[in-house]
Amino acid sequence: MLRNYFLIAYRNIVRHKLFSFINVFGLSLSMALCLIVIMQVSHDLGYDHFHPHPERTYRILTKLRNPQGSEWKFASSPLPLRNSVAGEAEATVQLYPALNGKAGGGNKTLPLNGCFTDPSFFTVFGFTLAKGNMATALQSPNSMVLSHETAQRFFGKADPIGKIITMEALGSYQVTGVLQPQTASTHIEFDAYASASTVPRLEKEGRLPRRSDSWNSYRDAYTYILLPENRSEAAVTASLERLAASLVEDPSQGSIHFLLQPLNRITPSWDDVYNNFHRSTTWGKMMAAVGIAFIILLSACFNYTNLSIARSLTRAKEVGIRKVSGATRLQVFAQYIMEAVLVSLLSLLMALLLVELNKRFHVLDIMPEVVLDWRIYAAFLAFSLFTGLLAGSLPAWILSSFNPVQVLKNIPSFRLFGRMSLRRGLLVFQLSLSLVITVFLFAFYRQFTYMADADPGYDAQLVLSVQLQGNREQLLAQEVSALSSVESVAATSRNPGRFNGDRMPLRVSKDNEPVELGYFHVDARYIPLMGLKMLAGNNFLPRSSSAQLIVNEKAAASLGFATPFDAVGQRVWINDSSQAQITGVLKDFHFENMGAAIAPVVFRADTANFQLLNIRVKAGAKAQAQQQVAAIWNRLYPDQPVQTYWLGEKVHEDNAQVSSITSLGFLAMMTVVIAMLGLLAMVIYTTALRRREISVRKVMGAGVPGLVLLLSRGFMKLVLIAGCIALPLGYLASDLFLRNFALRTPFGVGSVLLCFLALVLITLLTIVSQTWKAALVNPADNLRSE
Repeated sequence: MLRNYFLIAYRNIVRHKLFSFINVFGLSLSMALCLIVIMQVSHDLGYDHFHPHPERTYRILTKLRNPQGSEWKFASSPLPLRNSVAGEAEATVQLYPALNGKAGGGNKTLPLNGCFTDPSFFTVFGFTLAKGNMATALQSPNSMVLSHETAQRFFGKADPIGKIITMEALGSYQVTGVLQPQTASTHIEFDAYASASTVPRLEKEGRLPRRSDSWNSYRDAYTYILLPENRSEAAVTASLERLAASLVEDPSQGSIHFLLQPLNRITPSWDDVYNNFHRSTTWGKMMAAVGIAFIILLSACFNYTNLSIARSLTRAKEVGIRKVSGATRLQVFAQYIMEAVLVSLLSLLMALLLVELNKRFHVLDIMPEVVLDWRIYAAFLAFSLFTGLLAGSLPAWILSSFNPVQVLKNIPSFRLFGRMSLRRGLLVFQLSLSLVITVFLFAFYRQFTYMADADPGYDAQLVLSVQLQGNREQLLAQEVSALSSVESVAATSRNPGRFNGDRMPLRVSKDNEPVELGYFHVDARYIPLMGLKMLAGNNFLPRSSSAQLIVNEKAAASLGFATPFDAVGQRVWINDSSQAQITGVLKDFHFENMGAAIAPVVFRADTANFQLLNIRVKAGAKAQAQQQVAAIWNRLYPDQPVQTYWLGEKVHEDNAQVSSITSLGFLAMMTVVIAMLGLLAMVIYTTALRRREISVRKVMGAGVPGLVLLLSRGFMKLVLIAGCIALPLGYLASDLFLRNFALRTPFGVGSVLLCFLALVLITLLTIVSQTWKAALVNPADNLRSE
């Protein structure tokens, strides 16, 4: 029976090649997107499931709340928290990512991104050692465990156990272990893990800031806790609340809370948290991607449904004959479902090809690094079967419901919602969806183009940024300054437009509410190099200390000063632990992306935190300067490849969101193409059904333009109906999107109508391409057999 179903379905697909191609191509486009989303979801849901007890392991978050009720959640927590919660846990471990900088080992000098951690690291987490003893690897001070990749970078194929890694600012460490190559997804991905027992000595020597006993430094460490089997999450949360309450002297000035986040819900998480050390997605973003993919798939399924319902007028007699011959309704239903599933399987093959092309050419920049195993392919197959059932169920139900006597005598039309037939309703849905997405994309494009072209308040053009990679800036700055192609150089911890969200709490006195400010560590040359404007006070001096600050207008106002001049000379508290003096006030500038409201920001002269050297080059000397800087770097640091970027281009690229616009543009094009394929098929089929009518009208004197108008009129009505539905929805969606930006582009009725006219033009071309062809056919060819 199944073999017969398959053969009949195959013959129907081959017999109607054009309609089959439209169905397969439309479904394959949408299925390719869905396959990419399936891979991304599979990747995101696979994080941190290899640990021994993920259901009992939690990360402790810090939540701050100010008197106005605003809240901030941080993935990090204070260093003393680990010891305070040890009594609640079966095991605790803390990651303190302060092991950063240039490291030497195996006759190589390379950048190292690591953390200090406890011996319980191997108890709480599921990492194992390829070399070394897990019980003792992190026990002694100055011991270090390397990742598999880092061990190969430094020592190649040689055995690294017992070798020495020397950090430029943090001393020497003996390699006591090498991790197994990590195949499972995890949010913990450091180059190296050093023993936490090293930290007290480094603090005593001044190599690390003294934060082991500071409850105010909630951005430093990441605390994980493994609960006993007989201890509930609620009980530990209550204990953490009591601990947090004991840390707040005056609740009216704000509060602190410690929250438990399950280890296997860090990625994806239910909400965004600040100060993550890894890329994380949220359930909201993931479900949005699933929703978009499903809507586009639904549009392609509607093509199949629409064509199948339209062709039911010609296949009704086939159904009648089958039923008269003894076929049951279930057998007829199964036959048409088999045809839909076969189309879906063919679409799956083409979709896999499109996914591979996207992997190579990056049309959609959302391709995850996923190993395609049997489970992924099983998910693909199940999805393909689901798509076939989704697309074929309604046509199969309609066709199998026909009464054979009525079918063979007079074929009725299936109508829904009064005069609006079901297939026209589906076509209106497709056109409406295409128009809504097109309007939204146009708003998206206009907004980010507007942001990219706006004045940020600083001059990033002709600025070459060099990643210091743990090296001190003085030697490189001295050599680069001597180049004839260079105007000036300056060191900084980060650049405007590429801010990572780090904040520093400042308050005028301990009685005042703290103000969260974005912060930069810069030298005295940075402000003039970037073209920033001083409103009051003075710039840093060449030997300014970290106890001197420069703030922007917004920060001065947030701290309670009436004018920028009032702020100059005032002393403020940083983290309630140290004081500093405001020496100057800057004119406001966009240090975050251009869509964000200008926020308070502070500059601090702290040479220990420089990560970039900015180089302003002379006009017309960009290529020359970049080559010269690379040559100097390669001479000074031959073991470290130079890493540079043009700041102006990077900021423009980040604001313009070229990658996102390209991906969204492709999605919009996909929905339009799918809708036009459905429309094209309907026009072809309708003109084929009306070919005798067209010939008779032509014989009676009708002209080609009149016939084209006659055949196109019904479809253009559907376009107008789609416009009436989609234009308000598209405008509303665009307006809601634009409200997220402080600096936003004008987007009114004219922009929306422009999108509608573009869709009308594409629709007209699609319709007229077939109706004109039908109107030009010689009437004798169609009436010869009459």
